[in-house]
Formats: sequence, structure tokens, C-alpha cells
Amino acid sequence: MLLGAYVVQSSGTIAPEAVVASLPVAILIALILYVNEVPDRPADARAGKRTLPVRLARSTVIGLYDIAVVAAFAIIVAGVLLRLLPLPSLLALLAVPLALRVHQGLRTYYEQPYGLMAVMAVNIRLHLLVGLVLLGAYLAVLVVQALAPGHSLFLP
Repeated sequence: MLLGAYVVQSSGTIAPEAVVASLPVAILIALILYVNEVPDRPADARAGKRTLPVRLARSTVIGLYDIAVVAAFAIIVAGVLLRLLPLPSLLALLAVPLALRVHQGLRTYYEQPYGLMAVMAVNIRLHLLVGLVLLGAYLAVLVVQALAPGHSLFLP
């Protein structure tokens, strides 16, 4: 959605900065859907739905969550290092403990749908926090440009 909004507002152009800024948000929203499928596994399997949590082993489902969440944070770090994202974007790393809570919650409550509800709420907060930090980073860039022209919040 983020990249789509950018494309609409930029008359159809796609900038690398917009792609990099949208990827962590997209990955984390996909992980909300992914984790929300875990407690539905038994009913989905009975109904013939072949979601990833139905098809894959527990360890694989959790491992794919871990890989995706690490990728989201790695994209943010790489984006800052490549000067595609502003430095304050690194504050998104403060959300890593939320990702660790989701990982631990999946390990603990994988077979307990009611236990997973709190885990799903933490996963939503993870997405929200990272998205807000990225938004705040760009707002900080605008403020710095307005108040101190010539100064940058991007790596030199």
C-alpha cells in the first residue's frame, strides 16, 4: 500500500527509496496475516484450505516468521547504510523485542489458540511501531530541511 500510494502521487514513477521504505511495512503486515493463520490450522485443514501453517511443520512456520522479521529489520539497516532511508529509521530497531516476544509466543502457544491471541496483538504492535518510526523519520527529515537547510538526516 505504501509503494502504491507513492506511485499514485508521483505520477507513476517508482524510486528505490520508496521501495525500500515500503518493504519492511509490507513484510510486517504479511506477518500479521501469517501469524493469524496459525490458530486456524485445524479448521482450515478440515475445510481443505492449504495455508502455509496447514502445509508446513511447526518449526518451519516459526522459522519462516523469524526469517521474514529479520529481513524487515535488515532492509531498514541496509536502507540507512545505502542512504535510501534517513538515520532516524534505525529507531525501528527498538521494536526487535516485540519480534522476539512473537517468536517466543509462537513457540509457547502454537497449539493453544487462546494463548496465541496475545501473541497476535504483539505482532500487530510490532507492525504499528515500525511503521510509525519510519513515518516519524521522514517527518524529522522535513522538519530539519525546513529549520536547518543544508543539514541532512541521511548518512553522508
